[in-house]
Amino acid sequence: DPEEVLTILLPPSEVIMESRAMEEEHDIEPLHFCAADVNLNEAEEGGEGLSLHGGLDGELKQMVDDCNGEEPCLKIDTERELYPYAIVWGPLPCITWCLPCVGHMGIGDSAGRVHDFAGPYCVNTNRFMTGRVVRYWQLEKHHIKVLSERGDPAKVWDRAVAEGDRKYAGLMHNICCQNCHHHTSQCARNAGLRIGWFQAAVLVLLKGNSVSWDRTVFAFGPFILLITFILLMSFLT
Repeated sequence: DPEEVLTILLPPSEVIMESRAMEEEHDIEPLHFCAADVNLNEAEEGGEGLSLHGGLDGELKQMVDDCNGEEPCLKIDTERELYPYAIVWGPLPCITWCLPCVGHMGIGDSAGRVHDFAGPYCVNTNRFMTGRVVRYWQLEKHHIKVLSERGDPAKVWDRAVAEGDRKYAGLMHNICCQNCHHHTSQCARNAGLRIGWFQAAVLVLLKGNSVSWDRTVFAFGPFILLITFILLMSFLT
């Protein structure tokens, strides 16, 4: 389907060229990419490499420039599913209903687009595998300070996410030891943050925020009903 969001399986310049060919062939609206899909080291005006100063490229540059102030943009937009500088979590149907601590994880770049390791050789951008985000944990001030020490926080964070995406886009998915939690942790560590896969899970589940009560009920309601049913059956028998 030409309107599907591209998975990050190619270098950024090839992804953009392929998308443009799709747009011309199928006469569709331009696909909007995330800032993390861009190699900012190659993005120089007037150069032969990737230019970010016109058309779709200008939009890509704008995603980063919008947050190029003393403080990065941290505004959460739940309606558009944008979670900048955040680790996000969603339930896996059936599995989460039995084990509520188990779910799917992703990470938001500086523009808020969610990146998640969805399966073998597949990293989604702005297409969270489980649909809507249920919980999120955003970087705290001391984490932003670490990014600032390395340069522009937005660019440092986006490069870190892009590096993690490209690494895991070439890896087989393993539910136990090479999964979405490891991808999220890798992106954070690329930015200089000491966040392991287990710590990422603890942060988003115990210290994070719920997006809304209805999403929380959808995620954890079946588990509560299951436990209630088991307790009732135990009491009646």
